[in-house]
Amino acid sequence: MSNKVLKIIIFAVAILDCLLALVFSFGFNNDKKDQFVQVRTIEAQNPQMVDELLAATPENLSAWVDSNSETIQKSNTESKAAQMQKDILYTYLSELKRITTEEALADYKAKFPTHSASLFAKADKKDDYIQGFANVNNLKDLEGYINKLEKEYDVVKQDFLVERNYLKAANSLVSTAATINDNPSANKKATDLSDLQNDLRSFRKSATLQNVFIFIAYLLAIVTVVLLLTFALIKIVKNFRSSYKILVVLALAAVVVLIGYLIGSSTLTPVALKNGITASGFKMVNAAAFTLYVALFAAILSIIVTSIMNAVKNRN
Repeated sequence: MSNKVLKIIIFAVAILDCLLALVFSFGFNNDKKDQFVQVRTIEAQNPQMVDELLAATPENLSAWVDSNSETIQKSNTESKAAQMQKDILYTYLSELKRITTEEALADYKAKFPTHSASLFAKADKKDDYIQGFANVNNLKDLEGYINKLEKEYDVVKQDFLVERNYLKAANSLVSTAATINDNPSANKKATDLSDLQNDLRSFRKSATLQNVFIFIAYLLAIVTVVLLLTFALIKIVKNFRSSYKILVVLALAAVVVLIGYLIGSSTLTPVALKNGITASGFKMVNAAAFTLYVALFAAILSIIVTSIMNAVKNRN
């Protein structure tokens, strides 16, 4: 494969990717972005809710509203219970993090039997927390125990935020349907319900197109990288002695990615928690960001160094 052919393929891939992005952007109604996000949130948790609303008629819309209102009310009660468990774990973690000396640890252990009775009075994992702290004998043990609890807290908090976002979106959709249902005009009620159902169908089409676009974008990116690596390897094989620079660059790139992954934090940020990103996935995101920053810095440094060298050569 010649260098010219490779450039044509990459250029064609980039154009196709841009066209897909334009198709999605022109076909998406930005004025209803919030409703689109809400429906996607609901369908990720409970697609049956949207299916039933799409099949609803003006005559049975009231039953749909009542049924889902009852379900949401029950889920809100469960969410409050989950929040209490999350808050208990957060309080426990905060107390442990304030222990910085062996003397403070000994003092906390002495008070723990009495203090834990009130702290974990409503905790579902009371016995686990008490047994876990019983195994802490020094600050090193405490550090390992805190790390374990932090990972547990990240999962608990992530599940809580996902559920809360779902309930917020579901409650909004039910409120919209309830407003339509309360309309005294039968014709207006039928028209508004039809408009809502048309919006839901449009959102589903947009979501499908978005998923296809993202999949193709990833696929095209992979194809581009594979083509670049293939061309580089072919060039290395044909001209091994003169291609050592390419091998050095590839090795350095691998080292940068590895460093980025190793130093990347697995502690999830609020945004990562809200979007359901796992700790391992977050480390990959950090590694990618680190690699991008290093590449950008290297490119800028290369431009500066090259400019200085050319200026020096021209003066001589």
